[in-house]
Amino acid sequence: MPLSNIREIFGVSYLKPQKVINADTGVNLYDVDLAFNGQKTQHSTHALHTYIAAINPPLVKALIETYVPPHENILDPYCGGGGVLVEAMLSGHNCAGGDINPLSVIISRAKTQHFSDKRILFTGNLILEKAIESLRDVIIIDELNKEVGYWFKKNNLRELVALSNATRDELRSNKELEQLLQTILSGTIRDVMLTYRGEVRLRKLQGKDYDKFNPDAFIAFKKRLNLAAERVTNLPDKINVDVDLRDARELPFKNRSFHSIICSPPYADDKNGVGYFQFSKNMLAILGFKSENVKKYRNLFHGMTKEKKMAPKSKSLQVSLENVKKYNGSKCQEAIAFYSDYNNALKEMVRVTKQWIIIVVGNRVLARTSFDNATITIDLLKNVGVNLHHHYVRELRKKRIPNLGGDGGGINFEHVLVFKNKFSNF
Repeated sequence: MPLSNIREIFGVSYLKPQKVINADTGVNLYDVDLAFNGQKTQHSTHALHTYIAAINPPLVKALIETYVPPHENILDPYCGGGGVLVEAMLSGHNCAGGDINPLSVIISRAKTQHFSDKRILFTGNLILEKAIESLRDVIIIDELNKEVGYWFKKNNLRELVALSNATRDELRSNKELEQLLQTILSGTIRDVMLTYRGEVRLRKLQGKDYDKFNPDAFIAFKKRLNLAAERVTNLPDKINVDVDLRDARELPFKNRSFHSIICSPPYADDKNGVGYFQFSKNMLAILGFKSENVKKYRNLFHGMTKEKKMAPKSKSLQVSLENVKKYNGSKCQEAIAFYSDYNNALKEMVRVTKQWIIIVVGNRVLARTSFDNATITIDLLKNVGVNLHHHYVRELRKKRIPNLGGDGGGINFEHVLVFKNKFSNF
């Protein structure tokens, strides 16, 4: 999708990258190039399934090595595609994750559960054989075709339905492998979907791109099955990883349950920010999730419910809200709802951690108005007595977020904000 020619953005000036004044002289990452250009990001189980706006694995590894002592546990309340959880696991740390997107939970569980390669291959090949045998008898129900048919060539959709049916049949007697098999199938769905890759909103292939795209879902499934068997069998098998559907505003953990949090919060509400549920909806539909249930989860996303929401205290946020209100009053209320929910989630993070709250966040543009999410986050945590300890910035070359000039845009750096919790004894 071409970017808008309009480039005038209103609002506050973005927080400039700088070392935190009066920060301690202990271990830090100020001399490290956090762009990690050229470093592998698809090692281990990271490669099992892509996820939109995913956190950078080498960055997570560096943060864990710098801030989290051995044997201490880690929480990611916005676990997304499991990037933090995989790196925590590989580093020997027990960890927990949560998300309100069921696809996120499926993928994160699959990436952090050890199984033998023989078991994975035996079960996956059995599913593939059943799907191929049943292909000519496959019937695509009208509801599914109406929901996802636009995004697939007809032969691929029939192959996917055959794989989905065979997977569900196998799961009746093999529940332990459920998330891994669903992740293999979901990745296959993504492989044959008629969409451009690397964008935060779904956009259908056009013209020559459409004509030359002729994948085979069975071949794609086989490749993902082999990859899963290779990577999952090498995971450590004695690390405790707890992943579930969880709302970051109401974390089900006792006070100070975790040493540290490492997370990348959503850039904005699912409607006017990164489309996490748009990214997931086709996979979830073919996996068998009902649209009304997916909508229920989506409505839990920050900012989706606007009633009785008040803007939290932040000078930077207030300036941006005033500008948005002049341009588009309804979007102003949507922004208020998002930051109100985000503020409540930050308070929960403070409650459940003992030492570090590490937040990786990019800035946002809404209605041609800039929102400096780094400054806003600093303000909101300062309101509850938690101060910024270290502040890093990493350059980005490919990451994109929507609504710059109305039809898409990008951010060229992320803030890495390290807060020392007020409960810290260090």
